[in-house]
Amino acid sequence: MHTGTYSVTVSAFAALDAQGGSTGSLSEPSPPFAVIVPFAALAGAALTLYAQAAAAPFAPSSPAGAAGSPYVPGEVLVKFKPAASMQGRMASMAFRGHSVVANLDLPGWAQVRVGAGQTMETALTAYRNDPNVESVQPNYIYRATAAPNDTQYGQLWAFRNSGQTVTTGTYAPNAGSAGADTNIEPAWGRITDCSSVVVALLDSGVNYSHEDLAANMWNGGSSFPNHGHDFADNDNDPMDPSGHGTHLAGIIGAVGNNGTGTTGVCQKASIMAVRVLDTAGNVTTATALQGISFAVTNGARVINMSFVGGGSFDPLFSDAITNAQNSDVVVVAVAGNETGDNDAAGAARYPCNFTQPNLVCVAALDQNYALANFSNWGASSVDIGAPGTNILSAWAGAGLGNASYNTFSGTSMASPQVAGLAAMLRAFNPQYTFLDTVNAIKNGGRSVPALAGRTTTGKGVDVMSSLAYINPPTGLTATVR
Repeated sequence: MHTGTYSVTVSAFAALDAQGGSTGSLSEPSPPFAVIVPFAALAGAALTLYAQAAAAPFAPSSPAGAAGSPYVPGEVLVKFKPAASMQGRMASMAFRGHSVVANLDLPGWAQVRVGAGQTMETALTAYRNDPNVESVQPNYIYRATAAPNDTQYGQLWAFRNSGQTVTTGTYAPNAGSAGADTNIEPAWGRITDCSSVVVALLDSGVNYSHEDLAANMWNGGSSFPNHGHDFADNDNDPMDPSGHGTHLAGIIGAVGNNGTGTTGVCQKASIMAVRVLDTAGNVTTATALQGISFAVTNGARVINMSFVGGGSFDPLFSDAITNAQNSDVVVVAVAGNETGDNDAAGAARYPCNFTQPNLVCVAALDQNYALANFSNWGASSVDIGAPGTNILSAWAGAGLGNASYNTFSGTSMASPQVAGLAAMLRAFNPQYTFLDTVNAIKNGGRSVPALAGRTTTGKGVDVMSSLAYINPPTGLTATVR
């Protein structure tokens, strides 16, 4: 990395002023040279930027203070097109109030500090729409891989499978194959903080006071002081009376590396508690619709639903999934626990069998990364497998306090592994759409022989591979000569 000195001439901006006159605005997202701007304002901004770029040396920004974040806050790396003039490059940055940190040793690339109050998504979108720019990305942070220090981490075979026995497990086999896990530890070297992505858990509620969850609950402000809503009892207190939802919340986002209990896929998270299950474990179309609408309205970008129903196609429930899709929300559902084929006549399980592209349906894998003996499957309806047997996580219930844990098996325990991954992917790639996220989950998985012909992908979750997956470009054409 080396610092650079740029020269900006007034004539370049005078030409711009002559093209557009002396009135107009600087509003985004229009790029430089495509809007009418006041000459004095833009020239002054450019000359200020020149002074910043010419000052030597620039100290590279430190990731300190970005603990758990996948990238340096307030910075992007920009590659300008070879044909872009120096004046054009400077104008692109000055226009947005950005400044050069340093030139990089790769031709065309610059480390850029974004303006105060601008989000990463805003900066990335602005540069992608700039005709002077070839490419832009966050300034990612890489860290040494290390297992978290949570006291019961050694029991979490889904995250590190050494062939260990889960001491509180009741499902057989209760010892598996070393390495048959989600391959998450290398991913934690890139990102542990998913809190920029709200995950809505539609379930029995969450013990939001639990020692391993309290710090990772969604901030609902004064309107929702208990981190969500209860549509089963029609109040604003989604406390979990049964433990099911709390268990899933711990899989998604129990606080990691805090020397306590377990960790979730996301060691730092934002979990929205949406209670839709009654005390008997039932959810109706009406409460499911209310829960989905609440999640979408209040900014969730991932929804987990670990419940199923059979029988007839439910058009209202399907419409709610479509509404979530239209709001760019990923929905994760379970295959079910009946050891059956969801594609068989009369055996459809909803919401798993809905066909919207934002929906991912999950089967359960055991400690050998084989299909669990209770898990449903479906070559056209179930998408991917994830750990779902002998899963230790947080627990809740009357008289249990805020430090209880329990071990359970089911596809209910598999889907939050995928919901957590979806949140991680969207936090790591803030520009990801629901389709980008779903593609990375499915295509980043690794082949599992037991799922071949039984799921749409034949794969089990692989967190690091999904994080490293690059969505192929679309809309390209080629001419053969």
